[in-house]
Amino acid sequence: MIENKSLLSGSTSMLLLSLLSEKDMYGYEMIDTLRKRSNHVFDLKAGTLYPLLHSLEEKDYLESYEDLESAKPRKYYRITGKGRKHLKAISEEWQEYAQAVKGVIGVLPLTDLNKKEDYLELMTSQIRCKKARNMIAEEISQHIDDQKESYINEGFDKDTALITALKQMGDPIEVGSQMDKIHKPRLEWKVLLAVLVLCFAGILVQIHINKSLSAINPIIVMNIKKQIIFLITGLLLMMASYFLDYSIIGKYPKVLWLFLIISILIYAPFGNWVNGQMAYLNAYSFLFIPVYGGILFAYRKKGYVGIMKCLLFSIFACAVISKFIMPRSVYLGLIFSNLIMLSAAVKKNWFGASKGKAMAIIWGWIPIAGLIRILSFSQYQVEGIRNKIDTMIRPELYEKGYQMNVVRKIIGNSRIFGFNPDISMGYLSGYNNDYILTYIFGKWGITAGVISIIFFTALIIYMILISLKQKNSLGMFVGLGCSLAFASQGSIYILSNLGIRIVSQVNLPFVSYGGASLLINFIVLGIMLSIFRNTNIMKEVPYKKQFIVKIERVK
Repeated sequence: MIENKSLLSGSTSMLLLSLLSEKDMYGYEMIDTLRKRSNHVFDLKAGTLYPLLHSLEEKDYLESYEDLESAKPRKYYRITGKGRKHLKAISEEWQEYAQAVKGVIGVLPLTDLNKKEDYLELMTSQIRCKKARNMIAEEISQHIDDQKESYINEGFDKDTALITALKQMGDPIEVGSQMDKIHKPRLEWKVLLAVLVLCFAGILVQIHINKSLSAINPIIVMNIKKQIIFLITGLLLMMASYFLDYSIIGKYPKVLWLFLIISILIYAPFGNWVNGQMAYLNAYSFLFIPVYGGILFAYRKKGYVGIMKCLLFSIFACAVISKFIMPRSVYLGLIFSNLIMLSAAVKKNWFGASKGKAMAIIWGWIPIAGLIRILSFSQYQVEGIRNKIDTMIRPELYEKGYQMNVVRKIIGNSRIFGFNPDISMGYLSGYNNDYILTYIFGKWGITAGVISIIFFTALIIYMILISLKQKNSLGMFVGLGCSLAFASQGSIYILSNLGIRIVSQVNLPFVSYGGASLLINFIVLGIMLSIFRNTNIMKEVPYKKQFIVKIERVK
């Protein structure tokens, strides 16, 4: 027996990663393969295996998935690219000790329990997070059954096989305590802190704008006070959505979708129109994007019919929004975000359809619809489009291009570094809200503006990457929807602030002044943080196959 326990702990990870580098395996298969290949020298205890597997998965060396198609569903593990690099590194470190490794671990204390249910109850009682208990208990239960079946095949009777399998698992209290350290709710502090930085940066810029004016503007002062109140209210709403179970989006996606549609239809006749649009509904409409993750989840495994239904949900919502919410930026942001999510679901093989044909269905209707729309244009509409394109190219020649022209002049006259007190914002309306980024470029230089864009972009990319790493498919796509809701608003705002105004202006999430926008974005953020919080807790909901029974009369 090897006395150096540090060598044992290091070699265990290496041996498991080495097995998984050959093929995907489930828990008992790893123990059995390791035992057979080493002629029973490496007899790894299950009570040590699973905390170690979950720890390796937490470090992104492994990833897991459930095979729900087989007669006996099992949780499989596969090595990641990061895991292969780690395996190569530790293999080189351990090569000189390879001949000395005779075993992996010592014998854990045996338990007097002789019933699987008692063992699982004692083990899960050590896990404080109730949501994680069933997921862990199911995995350990499957392993005990596999181990019991193996002992029966070796000639043990059923009772002896079960007791031996339970003893092989090790001390349930120790196993449960190790699992408790891994499976606990975690707040994604990086995301929250980055958002708070954006919020306070937006308020500080507005304060600076007010101080830079020749006379104090009471409207801006009032807006700053309102923004602070909205920030506090938004944080409370974020906490509320953070502690709610986000899986409700997967359980009732159509109900939530219908609720959003009906609420728009009810509000529209009584809402206030400002500059040809309903400002409050602009932000509200972005809630469709995370809910669309639940729509995709509801129609998984439904083939081309499921894809078409998901597409129709998106098109119908955009039709309603375009009727009552005039800015194209809102419904274009919604439709393209939904199409990206639908494409990602196809790539993940959610619908079981040919990826090429599915992509053609998802994106192929856009040029066809666009061509039909263009052919239906009157001469007046064609001339209007030409004017819009020419306005983007030469804004200084058109009255409608005034703001775009001012933005481009400010950007063009900005310094590379340092504060510029002489820069004039001209008659750029709403620069304390719609053109905060332009103000940063003009007053603090191109470097400050570029850093601001990089910071916001990096936050969105980080959100998307964390969402795509979620083990739970519902969490993955709802999180992706939340990320795209922020990304669609941010990309339109940034382009407008750089003098590229393709569609109407929207707010920059967490930075621009706007009560409804800030509150809605904090709700979406709370949903996203709830998903991240449950990364190692929420179990994948298996797809339930639907069977059609035909009853025919016997002739």
